[in-house]
Amino acid sequence: MWYAKMYFSEGREIFQYDSLGMQGVPDAQRELPFLESLLSFQELDCAEVTPLLQCIAEDWSRFIAEDDRGALESAMKKLGELASVHIYFQLLYVHCYYRQTAMFIRNDRGSAEDAQMLDELRQLPEQLPLYQQQIQHFFDLVLDVDSAGREPQAQAARNYTYDMPKDPGLFCFHPIPLSFEPVEPGRCSPVLYSSGIRDMIDYSLRSCVERNITVRRCKNCGRWFPQTGRVSAEYCERPVPKGQQSCRDIGALKQWTLRQAGNDAFKAYRKEYKRRFAWIKAGRITDQQFYDWSERARAEKNKCEQGLISQKELEVWLKESK
Repeated sequence: MWYAKMYFSEGREIFQYDSLGMQGVPDAQRELPFLESLLSFQELDCAEVTPLLQCIAEDWSRFIAEDDRGALESAMKKLGELASVHIYFQLLYVHCYYRQTAMFIRNDRGSAEDAQMLDELRQLPEQLPLYQQQIQHFFDLVLDVDSAGREPQAQAARNYTYDMPKDPGLFCFHPIPLSFEPVEPGRCSPVLYSSGIRDMIDYSLRSCVERNITVRRCKNCGRWFPQTGRVSAEYCERPVPKGQQSCRDIGALKQWTLRQAGNDAFKAYRKEYKRRFAWIKAGRITDQQFYDWSERARAEKNKCEQGLISQKELEVWLKESK
């Protein structure tokens, strides 16, 4: 039987799949930072994937109705492309792969499960943007620390009656297929056996509420991020392209720069530092001479910041030191 598993482990979310659909054990695993699948889904351009979903639904329909093997091959190829766009779509690929294998063994093409899959594929172009709207509204009313506050449990209780939202624009929770099992040596966790994309969204949102985890928009990139550490954090650690600084590193540099803006000792030191650094290129001093001077200069700057020498004494030392 096919399956796709999802669970949270400390600061990570783990996805495991039986890629062939018939093995009964996972042979593929992917790890993401906590809540990254949900947050990246919110950034997905649904209009870009809609044509692909429509083509897949059409190919799957032809295969089911006419046993068109070319249509099946086309559908699986497009499902592979879709799975590379977002981790949620891997579920569709695994399920369809299972069905194509199972129906050849059982000769049950056109079963109720095939019809259900076709309905899901046809409905996704409308459902995906609706999910995004519901998630955003849930952020606004329950999880966003800046608009909803620091108590997701209290906000969820205020906005829901049993499992039904008081506001029809909010995400509606349903029973999901959760297990509880060992996931790592010496550790057990709730595990979601996803039957659809909606299950993974549901599991992510309820997990945030259960753990009292809020979200906030990053002050640098503007993307949502989970506040799994300090609630006062303003910069995210979301994945960035290779070679780029994380927003948290950029934020730390900005804060450091702001702190130094009113530091006269640092300004004087930095000015002389740049001037003497240029001497290296001009051949007036060697690298080693510059590094020796910079160590002594930092020590004098620290003395000034601690009040051991005056600003004037620092500036004279910087100018006359060799």
